[in-house]
Amino acid sequence: MRGTIAAATALFLGLLAGAEAIAQETLLVDATIVDVEQGTLSPGRSVLIRDGVIAEIGTDLEAPGATRIDAGGGFLVPGLWDAHVHLFSTPDEPETALSLYLINGVTGIRDMGALWPIGAQQDLQAQIEAGEVLGPRLVLSGAWVDASPGSWPGMFLADTPEEARSVVARIEAEGWAAVKAYSMLDEATYVALAEAAEAHGLPLVGHIPERVSLGTAIEAGQAGMEHFGRVAMACSTAEERMLSDLRDAMDEGADQARIFGLMAARNLIILETWDEALCHATLARIAEAGMHVSPTLVVADFYTGNWPSGDAPRMRMTPPEVREAWGRPDFRLEAMTDEVRALAEDTIALDRRTFLMAHEAGVPILASTDASFANPYLFHGFSLLDELDLYVEIGLTPQDALYAATVAPPRFFGLSDQDGTIAEGRRADLLLLDGNPLEDLGTLRRPRLVIAHGHVLDRAALDSLEAELLARGAP
Repeated sequence: MRGTIAAATALFLGLLAGAEAIAQETLLVDATIVDVEQGTLSPGRSVLIRDGVIAEIGTDLEAPGATRIDAGGGFLVPGLWDAHVHLFSTPDEPETALSLYLINGVTGIRDMGALWPIGAQQDLQAQIEAGEVLGPRLVLSGAWVDASPGSWPGMFLADTPEEARSVVARIEAEGWAAVKAYSMLDEATYVALAEAAEAHGLPLVGHIPERVSLGTAIEAGQAGMEHFGRVAMACSTAEERMLSDLRDAMDEGADQARIFGLMAARNLIILETWDEALCHATLARIAEAGMHVSPTLVVADFYTGNWPSGDAPRMRMTPPEVREAWGRPDFRLEAMTDEVRALAEDTIALDRRTFLMAHEAGVPILASTDASFANPYLFHGFSLLDELDLYVEIGLTPQDALYAATVAPPRFFGLSDQDGTIAEGRRADLLLLDGNPLEDLGTLRRPRLVIAHGHVLDRAALDSLEAELLARGAP
């Protein structure tokens, strides 16, 4: 893994000549500061950045020796977060992914499961923090725990409450930021996992296991839920029946085909039994509990074949070997039955209807994508902007969508130096935009400046990153 980190470092050395190092001072003048939480604008502001931190904000600041950048009235917003990615699914994924995040204005990511050892992940995290590698801030929450044999390689495994408690102790000792529950845990083991996570002071996030109700997850204190499908399922009057059918089958030792068949059959059951009154009550419970949801709605594009053309810039910036792998048969698509395909549009529509209700009920949303080289056509950086556009298409305002990508994530992660505001003492992860994002998120597609922990990438540096990725992505 050291070779990957060195390669990523080398990629950025040429850019640092055009980016201000953390130890230097940068003074932005005539910026319009966007308060995403309040939805207000403060024009004519100067922002002094020192040692990667916002040192001072005023209307007429002077900073002799600082690099002065005229913002020309441009809109200054906190950098974007993607709260669910997989950065480490191949040995060299960060070489491409880190650049893709920055050119799309994503200055923070939460990794939710990796094939790299935790030590190698922490090495890259430390190099980013030290400014030795230029990339988004990295939160390591990928300590995923599943029943044997594990849904993916490299998982922690727990088949009993005792094993769950032992696993959480290992997770804490290794320095992970959270415990991530996965799909096939049984209820007793899941509850023990939640209790152990609380005892060790770690948040429990992840999937709600396929045999566990959403209500049980709320009672267990699960802090964050990944993906949105289980919310719609909890709005079904048949949730307990669906869970019971799967529990019985697994207790009987059913083979994989039968288990997957029962899970696939849920789509039609949910469509037939989704209940609006029950849904309002369920969403109120989620909101009251403060359970944050990382919806990854853009994942539906993969299953419906809404893929970019081969000559789209995002495809051309993806390594050729990854594009080739994406073009091969995929086990997830092959597992889809004709019935599931026929119901796809209705299922997606119901998820989106439920998502809008969840937002209106006050369920906290963390903008997220599941981007990974292991997940075809889910792109580092690009897919986060697609996800935000989708929120607006469903009915959220641009401010609502931006809040989910700037304010909600760092507060949920408990970061002491970031809370989605532009204020003195906050980490300097910022975007300078030509247009007001509270009116139109389209301005996020081409930021004028990206500032990552004090490093300033101007448009020329961002274009250089794009050109490097296009050159490396050429067949």
